Amino acid sequence: MPRKNRRNPEFFQPQEAPRPRSAAPAWAELPGYDVRHVGGEKEYRCPGCDHVVRAGIWHLVVIPLDAPEERRHWHTECWRKELRAIGAYRSLPPE
Repeated sequence: MPRKNRRNPEFFQPQEAPRPRSAAPAWAELPGYDVRHVGGEKEYRCPGCDHVVRAGIWHLVVIPLDAPEERRHWHTECWRKELRAIGAYRSLPPE
């Protein structure tokens, strides 16, 4: 007697590769800047709130493409507030 519970052929299609951990969320990207999601090994000062970004905490590094020496380490929420302030924040639908 043949099997009746066959898998859907779409099950065998190659899946989309997951985003690397270092890739910034899509909402955080800004034209003219390289934005990375990192977990640093030392402390930094966030330009958004002027508080310390503690070592080992995942945060965003924002690097201007035309001035890489001007890179800054931001708390994720501080970068979101900055994007809202300059009118560049775009909310993405949940996946």
